[in-house]
Amino acid sequence: MKPISTATISKQSFRHPITQAGFTLLEILIALAIAGIMLSVAVIAFSDNDAAKLKNKAHQLFGLIQIAQEESIIRGIEVGIRVEQDGYSFMIYDGTRWNPLQDHPLLRKVELDEPIEMYVNVEGQEALLGSSNDDVVKGDAENEQAEDEQTNKVEPPQIFILSSGEMNEFTVTIGLDRDDARFYRVTGNYLGDVELTPAIEGHYRHDWDLELNESF
Repeated sequence: MKPISTATISKQSFRHPITQAGFTLLEILIALAIAGIMLSVAVIAFSDNDAAKLKNKAHQLFGLIQIAQEESIIRGIEVGIRVEQDGYSFMIYDGTRWNPLQDHPLLRKVELDEPIEMYVNVEGQEALLGSSNDDVVKGDAENEQAEDEQTNKVEPPQIFILSSGEMNEFTVTIGLDRDDARFYRVTGNYLGDVELTPAIEGHYRHDWDLELNESF
């Protein structure tokens, strides 16, 4: 019986040509163009979103002022509106002092998100003033007492709505605090007339009286 010979298979190494992957100048330019388009769309969408929010907040403010006016007439009470840079709240006068209006289904505190902010003028004078800080160094006990008093202190409203429906003369602007700024303006007079102007190009704080005589 013949022995079976096992054939030895020699391994050969096969070398493939190495190809280096890369981007051509045209592909890079196309990628940059696509990225620029996507960024532009995102910026436009973001801007439109802020503009839509601003419009809703402006109409909400206008509607709530009208509701507060009706509430004061129906209930025979004096209603106030306290305006801050980041929102506003409603108050009621009890005959001796102003207190926050509690448990009302509609007239509740409204807070604004950046970049939406507010500004108020009463009879042509700035009425949105920051709280003053005492620069004098005090002891810990006095500082704690001062902080407690400041916390419990209720700032009065800038807008007053009487039970007769009359109100003080005011101008409230609500706008976008950024480079391409725009704002809405709500005005009221002694007769109780309230008006909301369309969006105005400008800064809500610096241009609050822009075309004011023409619009109201």
